[in-house]
This record gives sequence, structure tokens and C-alpha cells, in this order.
Amino acid sequence: MKPNPGINSSTFAGIKHRIWSLPTALVLLWVVVLLWGERFTYGNSVKRCLWQQWESWPTHAQPHHVLLVADPQLVDPHTYPDRPWPLSDLTVAYTDRYLRRSYRHLQDKLRPDATLFLGDLFDGGREWGTVDSSSPEERYKKYGTSFWMKEYMRFSDMFLRSWYKGRLASRAEPEGRRILASLPGNHDLGFAAGIQQPVKERFDAYFGPMNRIDIIGNHSFVHLDTVSLSAMDQIDPETGSSGAGDGSAAATASSKIWTPVEEFLQNAKNTRDKAIRHACETRFNWPASGHRDLLDPNVRSAADTSEDPNPRQPRPKVSSSQFPTILLSHVPLFRSGTTSCGPNRERGTSIPLSAGYQYQNVLTPLISQDIVKHLTAEEITMIYSGDDHDYCEIEHSEFTGRIREITVKSMSWAMGIRLPAVQLVSLWNPVAQDAVFPNSGDDNDDTTGRQATPRDTVQNHLCLLPDQLGVFIRYAQMLGLTVLVLMVRTLLHGRGRGATAQSDQKSEPLLPIARDVDPAGVQSCSSVRKDDENVATRKMGSYAHGGRSRSSSPWKKPRFMKDGDDDDEDDWGMPQSKRRLRPHLNRPGKLRFFGKSMRQVAWPVILFYIWLIWTG
Repeated sequence: MKPNPGINSSTFAGIKHRIWSLPTALVLLWVVVLLWGERFTYGNSVKRCLWQQWESWPTHAQPHHVLLVADPQLVDPHTYPDRPWPLSDLTVAYTDRYLRRSYRHLQDKLRPDATLFLGDLFDGGREWGTVDSSSPEERYKKYGTSFWMKEYMRFSDMFLRSWYKGRLASRAEPEGRRILASLPGNHDLGFAAGIQQPVKERFDAYFGPMNRIDIIGNHSFVHLDTVSLSAMDQIDPETGSSGAGDGSAAATASSKIWTPVEEFLQNAKNTRDKAIRHACETRFNWPASGHRDLLDPNVRSAADTSEDPNPRQPRPKVSSSQFPTILLSHVPLFRSGTTSCGPNRERGTSIPLSAGYQYQNVLTPLISQDIVKHLTAEEITMIYSGDDHDYCEIEHSEFTGRIREITVKSMSWAMGIRLPAVQLVSLWNPVAQDAVFPNSGDDNDDTTGRQATPRDTVQNHLCLLPDQLGVFIRYAQMLGLTVLVLMVRTLLHGRGRGATAQSDQKSEPLLPIARDVDPAGVQSCSSVRKDDENVATRKMGSYAHGGRSRSSSPWKKPRFMKDGDDDDEDDWGMPQSKRRLRPHLNRPGKLRFFGKSMRQVAWPVILFYIWLIWTG
């Protein structure tokens, strides 16, 4: 049985050479770089933020975990109005993909009990018109309610819908995990007197009450619409003076904007007490008050005198100080322009004191003092704000008790910072010690089964997200390396082949060497040589006189050739030498070879990158 001539060692060598080639090595290197930039960077960033890696509570603690997100500020036509297509669309696509991936990894790996947004959900939300209003800027008047609804669905798809994945409840929050995005920013509503009432009402209708108090982790979280409250004491950017109480028509019109917020602040203590009481009744099974507090005073008096066969147990007295206050504000509170923000800030050392169209970097001293006075400085344990896009951590010396404030970094890489971030907050405040840790020892022993209440009930951690600009820079470096390597390969390609071709011409005979010669028909060496010379002479003569084809030439086939032998031009001297005289015509040029090498690398890399984006 004869071996298959199509499969031999040279064929396997050729296949191996194609597989283990320089373009293949570059493709594999690209795969590693792309996996790092599109997958590993996100996972590694979140792994460094796992709760157990930075929390320092006692081993018996059951902390409540909160994720704070500031200024996602979805990129839209308002962000880069002069950026041409398709660069504008690419910016939107890559920014959305970054936010979606980061948020998904945070939720999947950290599983926070509550996720709170600190405003500026959109970038141009204040510009998108309603039925009764339109943007004050001419170029945005064409964007109306339909465009805002499209942006709202975009935000919901990115942040709200993913909330339903996984468990809805947690050990620290058995009633269900929470997500609150009702705190507005100046890019959502505008700022102070620049806020349009229809725009504000639309945001309230879709995201919920802007001013609210929630009991989360046995802490009182106060959401405060400070962009509206700032209309009470807005600084004129042209004159630098405040318009509070000047009696002007503008001040009277802006009172509709800030008055509801001020009324909420004035009633904040009562609202907080009711929220605390409701939390104790529902979470810790303390004696409930029912709906007695909602009754008319006369009806309540009659209810007090009626006989109750099952009298209720007296409710434990709970002070609001047992549920420390945490204030959430989009705009940071006032501080000196030279107050250092700490080492985690990227741009400068402090937040500059400046104001302009629809923005103000910090609240005025009057607004800041008004907030702290109504919420009681001694009960405020933390303040979280946004707006600045960069990190800032200070202790206020303007108020009693040196209140600590953290300005949370933006989550978006398109907001002028290299390292976006979110703020992680761990809360542990076991106010219901008897319910959480029942006394398992002697009833007279007050120490058995009880745990000490922590002095500090809040721990913070700055969770840095991937450096998207750094990823793009790494891709650019890899592209430069690929081009450089392939250029060097192209320059080295073909060297030494010319000498090999010349040596092949000298070593090969002009006429073919007969194979499988029949012994019976073999002539003497001299006669064969003579016949060969005659054949060559006749063939050369046919080319010299009109280039007659071999079929019309009078000479006959040599007797040593069999009928089945191939007698085409490549087996004879002159036509073969004609091809060899200009061997460079069959070699690809330098540019052609470089282009072929680039295609060998580009197509697999592009397809793999598209797959990573599609599945990510």
C-alpha cells in the first residue's frame, strides 16, 4: 500500500509554521491585553473593595452596607455639544458601557443593602423641555418630553432594572434591599432661581420625594434638595452679593422653589421621630401605636377614656440621638476655599469657591447654618455630598462638634477625573440589643448576652473603579508595538532569497534529467547527447523565428521520454529560464507583505473585541 503523497512531513511543518508564527503570537498577546482591559480590571477593582477586607467591626456585628453613587451624569447632547459624529456617539456608547459594567460588578460582588444616588443622574436633564416649559438655551429647545423619557429609560435600564437580579432581601435588611435616586442635582433641575417648576415636578413624579427621611441601618438618612434651597440665599455671580430678603420680584418668584425645602427642614425633627418610631415597631416588634396619632384630638381623647380589655404595653422611649443623622446633599456645605480635601483628591487640594450659570460649588454660609441648626449639630454624624466630581474629606470647624463631610467622587470616567469611584458605608448601631442579642444567662446578670454599643457607628471606604483612559492608553501602546514588530518583520522579509535563487539557477541543469528510462530503448550516451543538442537547437530556432509553439514545430519527442511524461515549458530549459530571469516579479512587495501581516493580526483581534463588548 502506497503512502498518501498529500500528507507528509513537509505539510505538517507548513501547518506548524503557520500556527506558531509572529502574527499568531501578536494575536495571543492582544487577547491577554483585551481580557485585562475589558474583564479583569472591573473584577479586580471590586475585589479590593469587599466589605470584609476593610471593615473593623467586632466579630458578632451584623453591619448594614450602603453604596453611595454620585454624579453618573449620563452623557447626552448637552455634554459635548460641539463634538462631531461619530465621536459623540462613541463617547455615549463607551461611557454607558463603563457605567453599566461597573455598577453590575458592584451589585453582584458587594450586594449592598441600600444604594443611594447623590444627584446629577443626567447631564442635560434641566434642559429637556416639558409641556409647559423649554430650555432657556436656543440650541436645546428642540429637546422635549419625548427626549427626557428616552433618557429616563436609559437610566432605568442601566441602574434600576438590574436591582431585581439576585435576592431582594438581606440579613441586615430582611424587609428588602433599597435603592433611592430621588435626590436631585443641578444638572437634573437647574440651580436655585434657574430651576423651572415644571422640570422640578417631573423629576419628583418619576423619582419620588426629593426631601425625605429614611431609617437605614439604625441611622436617620436625610435627603435634602439643596439645589432648590439655595434659591433662598443665591449668590449673584456678577455682583457676588446675595439676594436673600431683598424683596425683589425675582426673590419673590424663587420663594416657590425654596419654601417647600425650608418647611421640610423646620419639621425635620418631628418627621425623624415618626420614622424612628415606625422602624422600631416594624423591625424590632416594639409595641405599636397603631393609628392613634392620626386621629382627631377629640376622638383621641375618647379613645383614651375607653376601656381596653387588652391594654397595650408602654412603648420604650427612644431618643433620636440613638439613630444618628446622616445628611445627603448634592452640593457640599460651606467651607473655606483653602480647606484641604486630603490625599485622595486628584485635582488640586481644595474645592474652589465659585459660582456661575446653573451651578455653585458650595452652599452659602447662611444655607449651611440653617441646615445644621434644624437637624441639630450634635446628632449629625456624617454628611455626604456630590457635585464636585472629585473626592474631598473634611471636618467642619464652622459648626458644633466638628461634623465630618465626604464629597463622593463621580462614578463616570467622562467627568474630568482619571479614577472614578463610589463610596462604601458600613453601619452598625445595635440599638435593639435585647432583641438582637437576647439574654441567655441569669435574669439578674445584666452583662450576660449584652454587647457594647460602638462609639463610632459609621465606617467609610473609597472604592476606586477602573481607569478607562489608562485602558485606552494601554491599547494604543499595544497597537504601536504591533505596528513596530510587523514593520521590522517586513524589512527582514526576503533577505537572502536572491542568493538562494541564483545558486538554484546554477545548480539546476538546463535540460531535464530523464526518469524511469526503459533499458530496451536506451541509446548510447553519445547518441543521446547528440539528439539532445539537436532538440535544443531546433527549439531555440523556433523561438527565434516567430515564436512557433511546440505543437507546430517539426521536431519529435526524444525517444527516452514516455507518452505519459509531462513536457510543458517548466520542464525544459528556455521557458524555465525565462521565469527565473526575473524572480522578483513573483515576490510580494514590502507594503503588500506588511498589509497581509496586519490583516492576519487585525481580523482575529477585532472579532474578539466585538465579542467582549457584545457579551460584556
